[in-house]
Order: sequence, then structure tokens, then C-alpha cells
Amino acid sequence: MNRMTRGALEAEVANAVVKFHREQQGRGPHDVRAHITGCMVVVRSTGIFTPTEIRLAGSEEGRRLIRSSRQELRTIAHQEIEKSVADILHCGVLFSYYDINVPNAEQMEVYVLDVDLEQKLRQ
Repeated sequence: MNRMTRGALEAEVANAVVKFHREQQGRGPHDVRAHITGCMVVVRSTGIFTPTEIRLAGSEEGRRLIRSSRQELRTIAHQEIEKSVADILHCGVLFSYYDINVPNAEQMEVYVLDVDLEQKLRQ
């Protein structure tokens, strides 16, 4: 790994997540923050909804539809974003988790790495 700082790596991961969601949803989140912690990267995205999803979020059925469709899209395309994260961090991504909070229009992603990146950055 070329000696990038923790902040630079976190910013690159956040940018990759924005790009991924822009390609998948047609627009990216308003704000994305990535945090390296041990052998994980935690990514929180806010302001994630498209204009159509904002309208759908007004009903219970719409909220279920948003949750279901976003989780299904993430399941289908998870290998693509995992590869991007692995390439940025120069390590393997063993697996990832994804969840969405529809009422708050935000989502969380956790990438589990094959190394303790936080420790590696301290060396």
C-alpha cells in the first residue's frame, strides 16, 4: 500500500460508494462518511432517496417497496462495490453488510476486511 493517510483512504471509499450508488440509483447520496475501524470499514450515507422514493416514503407500502428494492439491488451488485473497496484499500473484502433506514433516508454499509487495516496504517 502506498502510504496514504487514513483520511485519504476513507475519502476514496466514500467517493466510490457515491459513484456506485449514482450508477445504481441514478443519483448519489447527499453525504457519505467512511470510517476505518480495525478490520472493518463502516460507511454511513444520508440523503439517499430519489425524487420517486421520496414520494413513495409517504406510505407504509411505499417504505416496504423502497427497502425491498434497495436491498435486492445491493444483493445483486454487492461484488462490484466490494471489489472497488478492496482495490482502494489494497486488501481483500471478506464480505459486507447493508441496511437501510427508510424513515431517516439513510443507509449503512460494513465491509469486513481480511486484514486489520487500522493496525496496518499505524505501522
